[in-house]
Amino acid sequence: MMKKNQLLVVLATGLVAAPMAAQAHEEQSVYDFQQIDYPGQTQTQVFGINDRGNVVGNGITDPDTFPFVYASNKGTFTDVAPLAGYSNTSVLAINNRGVMVGSVLSLDETTISGFIRTKNGTYTVFSHPDAVSSTNPRGVNNKGQVTGFRDDLNVISVGFIYDPKSDTFTDLNPTSFFTIAQGISPKGEVVGSSNFLPADDPCAGLTNPFLRYGWLRATDGTVTYFEVNGSHTSARGINDEGSIVGFFLDLDDGKFKGFKVELDGSQCQSLTVAPGDILDVPGSDSNFAEGISKSGVIVGSADDANGSHGFIARPE
Repeated sequence: MMKKNQLLVVLATGLVAAPMAAQAHEEQSVYDFQQIDYPGQTQTQVFGINDRGNVVGNGITDPDTFPFVYASNKGTFTDVAPLAGYSNTSVLAINNRGVMVGSVLSLDETTISGFIRTKNGTYTVFSHPDAVSSTNPRGVNNKGQVTGFRDDLNVISVGFIYDPKSDTFTDLNPTSFFTIAQGISPKGEVVGSSNFLPADDPCAGLTNPFLRYGWLRATDGTVTYFEVNGSHTSARGINDEGSIVGFFLDLDDGKFKGFKVELDGSQCQSLTVAPGDILDVPGSDSNFAEGISKSGVIVGSADDANGSHGFIARPE
């Protein structure tokens, strides 16, 4: 049976949606794609990249995860030693200093805690003080600020920013019943996604029937919401150039597809990404852009008939 921390990773990416058959690619992609498969494991999920081209993710052979760093400039994998005393370790992000964040599952498989791992391999485990049983870091910037989400008695998840220097948490989007905070820029800008009930919708519906918006939180706390191509939208990565990546549900074929956008500053935005600019991994049933480097290299995961694979997408 799939362990709890692996299940939460899957839920947060959207991989639980049943994919439809892959459609023909009629538009020439603006990206050059490289598939990443962690040796010896049945599936691979990739989540983060730093500006040095180091990619982090997890090989998966149910029910176990195998965290790794992939050096894209060398084409080599390095195992990340799991944290002793826990049943599973998953890596989700890495900054330019080599600091990683992710989650660990307790031996009795009842509690998920976050961790910060230094470049020399030292782990620090932490939990949000208001979490019931789950704290899930998803991003880390070069200042060491951490983003993620935690569970709650009343809603599915609450996003947070964690400052380990002061050991303080800032909760995000309190009116949403399902928030994921993930990408965080060097400036402290955060991106993620939130689901809202109609009564709490901050954008009066826009055109998205699912009421799931991507969002950008500025350093002063101002939040900008947006949707891509009128559908369910999840923002996942941001670089210091202000480019945001994530994925949306394409209502034409039922596939999740990646995007890269820049926002104009208004509170609620409905954006259109042209077919040729959509990040759609060839042969995939659905794909999920998760991170972006300063140079515009995008990483994520793609599903096909054989399971999940990591990918690197380089602008052509």
